[in-house]
Parts: sequence; C-alpha cells; structure tokens
Amino acid sequence: MYVEPNRQEELGRMKLIATGLLVVATLIFAVASIFEEQAVWIGFIRATAEAAMVGAIADWFAVTAIFRHPLGLKIPHTAIVPTRKDAIGRTLGRFVKNNFLSPEVISGRLKSMDATRQLARWLSDTNNSGLIANYLAVGLAGVVEVVKDEEVQGLIEQNIAGRLRSTKVAPILGEILSLVASGNRQQELLEGTLNLAASVLDDNRDVIKKKISEETPWWLPQNVDNVIYQKIVDAAHRTLQEVKLKPDHPLRAHFNDTLTKFIDDLKHSPDVLSKEEAFKEELLQNPVVREFSSSLWRDIKRALISGSDNPDSDVRKPIQHGIARFGKTVLENEDLLLKIDHWVYTAALYLVREYGHEVEHLIAQTIARWDAEETSNKIELQVGRDLQFIRINGTIVGGLVGFLIHAISFLLK
Repeated sequence: MYVEPNRQEELGRMKLIATGLLVVATLIFAVASIFEEQAVWIGFIRATAEAAMVGAIADWFAVTAIFRHPLGLKIPHTAIVPTRKDAIGRTLGRFVKNNFLSPEVISGRLKSMDATRQLARWLSDTNNSGLIANYLAVGLAGVVEVVKDEEVQGLIEQNIAGRLRSTKVAPILGEILSLVASGNRQQELLEGTLNLAASVLDDNRDVIKKKISEETPWWLPQNVDNVIYQKIVDAAHRTLQEVKLKPDHPLRAHFNDTLTKFIDDLKHSPDVLSKEEAFKEELLQNPVVREFSSSLWRDIKRALISGSDNPDSDVRKPIQHGIARFGKTVLENEDLLLKIDHWVYTAALYLVREYGHEVEHLIAQTIARWDAEETSNKIELQVGRDLQFIRINGTIVGGLVGFLIHAISFLLK
C-alpha cells in the first residue's frame, strides 16, 4: 500500500510524543509513590501523575479502538473502521448525496456562480478560444489518423446513398415549378419561352438552312431551299407573334395544360417516381460517386492533419472564431444568456435527481471493495495525527483533574 511519506512521519512523531507523555507520567508516578511519605507536596505529584496515566491509557484505548483491536484483544466495539467499513461507506455516500448533491445545494451554487456569463466571457477571449481550437484540431487529427480510411469512405458512401434514395427529387421539383408558375407567372413563363424560341430561330439561321438543304433533293435549286427556309422561319415568327398578342390563343391554353400536367406528374405519377429511382440507382453505381466519397474523405483528412500543426490553418481559425463569436453573442444577448442559464440549471437538477443516488452507490461500493485493514490504515494516515492530540490532551487534562481531586480530598481531611 502506498503511503505519503510526510503524513507517515508526522503520524509516527505524534504517536511517539503521546506515548512519551505516558511513559513520563508512569515514571513520575513510580518515583513519587516511593517518596510520598517524605513530603506532602509529593502526594500531589503522585496523584497528578496517576490521573495522567489513567487519562493517557483511556484515550489511547479510545483512539486505537477506532482502527484496530487494542493489544489484539477482540473487545466488543473495537476495530470500528475495519469491522464497520461497509456501513461507514454507505453512511458516507448518503451524507455526500444529501448534503452536497441535493437540488437545493446545487441550485444555490449555480445561481451564485453565474457560470454561463463567466464561461462566455472566458470563451470570448481570443487566447482561450484559440487554446480550445488547438485542442480540438489536435484531437480531430488524432482521430482521423487512427480510423480506417475504407471504413470512413464506406460510411460516407452509405450516407450519400441513403440520403439520395430517401430524397424524392421529382416532387420537390414539382413544388418548385408550382411556385414558379403560380398566379400570372405561367403567362410570363410562356412569353419568356416564346422570346427564347424567336431568339433561337434568329441565332441559328445557317444551321436551319443547312438542314433544309440536306433534307431536300439534290437536284432542287438553291433558291427553292431559300424560299422554303424563309417560309418556315416566317411562319414560326408569325405564330410566335400571334401567341404573344392573343391572350385567348389555343397555344396558350395548350401550354398551360401541358405545364400543369407536367407538374402533377412530377408530384404524383408513379411512372415518374419509378424512373427517378432507376436513375438514382444508376447514378449510385457510377464509379464517379465512389471516387467522390474517397476524394472527400482524403481532402478532409489531409486538412485536419495539416491543420493540427499549423496555428494559422484553415481548420483552426474557423473553430477559434466560432468559439469566440459564440461567447460574445451570449454576453451581448441577455435573453440568450438567461435561456442557457435555465438550460444548465434544469439539466443539473435533472442529473442530481436522476443520478445522485449513483454517486452514493459509487462511494459505498468503492469502500466495500477496499481491504478492511488497508482501509483502516488509509483513514488513520489521514486523521491519525490529529487523533494523537486526544491522547496528549487526555494525559494533560487527566493530570490536572487528578491534581484537583487530590487537593480537594486534602482540604477535606
């Protein structure tokens, strides 16, 4: 068993002093008893020494009985610590729970500490936030160095695949289009489409001419191709212009019906949803997705490891700024500070109510597992030095009481 050298030496020294006083009182008593008849005052010395011996022996017995059987004699109610170790552990655990972990004590302490404000002020200091950021960066770097790359990459792939499979893209697009086409926006969308079609016709004249030439017989003159082209373009422009100018043009109603059906199919059509699922599965099987997850993890790992050694890294700075900003935000927002105080207060009381008994059991079980003799030695080492003063005081007080009793009996003769 490990013992603290200083405490062990002090305990030994105090035992020696207390025992020394008993030995001195015994010697004085023996000498005074021999010469008591020669002088009256020697009787006072003998009575004082005799009472001091009684007080010293009685208190030696009391102190020793706490930790062991005096002289090895198994007298009842001795060796209290080793024989009642488990009961002491239960009592100590209950004492700690009732007096240190009670809701009243914890709530009072939390209110007096103003812990949230103090912590926020501490975090807002750039030196402190930088210190936390350094620890977090080093900790994250240590974690990513020991984890297996393939396991993390597999986890990323699973998360990406799971999120993609669970997200219904078509209904979301349908809702977006519903919002875009709500109100009079359908007509605005149509007019934008018409303008785009006219612009496409104008920007692709050469392509259209070439396509017409390829589709007409070779022997047809070029002038005829040009006429056909002009007819097609003019007809298209004329139709687009008519749709723009006539609100009741059939093409407008057809466009509205087509757009409405398309949006409804995106939201509700099983066929569209089935095609979406097939497309997503095909996408997930593409090697590009696996390469993306691998490269993502490699980039994260490289950034964390390099950032752990560089105080000005892109990893540490955002963490530091985020921590410092959080502290300043709490200090500047009294409502937020009070909310966090309430959360901390509520959480602390919950933990005390729900798990305070666990601390009680922990203390009791820990002491129950200790060896009885070792426990006794540990406790004696901590408090034994002070208990030796009981022996010293018992010797002195006993001697004074003996002197007074002898004096009273002498006066009454």
